[in-house]
Amino acid sequence: MKKNLVMKRVSILLTIAIVLSIAGGLILIRRTNAVAESTAPGIDAIYSSSNPVPEIAANVRPSVVQVITSASTWDPRTRQVGTEEIGYGSGTYIQALDGGKGGYILTNYHVVEGGESFQIEWLDGTLMDVELKGWDDGTDIAILKFTEAAPDGATPVPLGDSDQLQIGELAIVIGNPGGDEVLFGTVTAGIVSGLQREGVNAGNFGRSVSTIQVDAAINAGNSGGALLNSKGELIGIPTLKLMTSYSTIYEGLGFCVPINTAKDIITQLIDTGKVVRPRMGVTVKSVDGPEEAIRSYPPAGVQIDKVEEGSPADEAGLKPYDIITEANGKRVYTATDLTSEIDKSKVGDSVQLTVYRYYNEDGTRLSDYEKLTVDVELKILD
Repeated sequence: MKKNLVMKRVSILLTIAIVLSIAGGLILIRRTNAVAESTAPGIDAIYSSSNPVPEIAANVRPSVVQVITSASTWDPRTRQVGTEEIGYGSGTYIQALDGGKGGYILTNYHVVEGGESFQIEWLDGTLMDVELKGWDDGTDIAILKFTEAAPDGATPVPLGDSDQLQIGELAIVIGNPGGDEVLFGTVTAGIVSGLQREGVNAGNFGRSVSTIQVDAAINAGNSGGALLNSKGELIGIPTLKLMTSYSTIYEGLGFCVPINTAKDIITQLIDTGKVVRPRMGVTVKSVDGPEEAIRSYPPAGVQIDKVEEGSPADEAGLKPYDIITEANGKRVYTATDLTSEIDKSKVGDSVQLTVYRYYNEDGTRLSDYEKLTVDVELKILD
């Protein structure tokens, strides 16, 4: 009966079209329903007797599940409370529990966002209840935990090294796309079309994420599934698809979260259920202004709203109303710009900030602005 239901999240969450300004034009981006190292043959391998795709498909398809997200509903006419399936996506079995019974599924956070209960359906039709172990909305990653034995043939998919990818090498996508009818275990293949694609975002990334671009077909329902190399290793998570601009239809532009971006997050979510990062201890907002500071007007940058008492920012002397314009020598205009620089650092590292101070802590204007260079040592505050 589930397969004949209207794909609610496919029509609501997983097919949300967002207008973005990319490459000089307005582009519509659609969210799609989308723990080993290698040297991969090129795309010509698909058309030769050494084609690795059939063997990879046979090995990995049983380990890619459909993720079913449900939430409570209330009918004002009947006064009844019920449960409704609100979204569908894909997920990949990446790690077994100790003892071999049960394990962890890697998926996108936007696949499970807003859900209260979750299930997975395996390729053989086995349906299981799962627990949302944790998520990171900054990188659109979530981990689900199941405690029953995986079906025969379903084994954890080894994680590859996405830093070793080269443009032009084989890219294989496995997931569960579909509308009214789910096409379980769909396999598509193409090449890695681009690397470190930044700024591609349908509102699902809260932080700066450099994605892998592929031309293997990705459709609604694929989010959270598997992007694989020619050795059958998981190298990314299919997440986004470029659809159309006002005058142009785009084909073959899919984007995946690199597995190396996800590895530390996966470990933290499995171990603790949450992700903690070193931070300064400030709340900020973007402010507009001239590129360079002038006496009568502060420059564009990131203004501090609040400084946490006892935080690295507090210890470094940062104050509310301070405007940060550079972090480690890079110009910053938004909170995302600032966090992307901080995310490159580890606990104990110092971030050097260029700061302009036009106001006292009480909001009164200084007679003249101050330009400061401030070193902030990052700590775990959560």
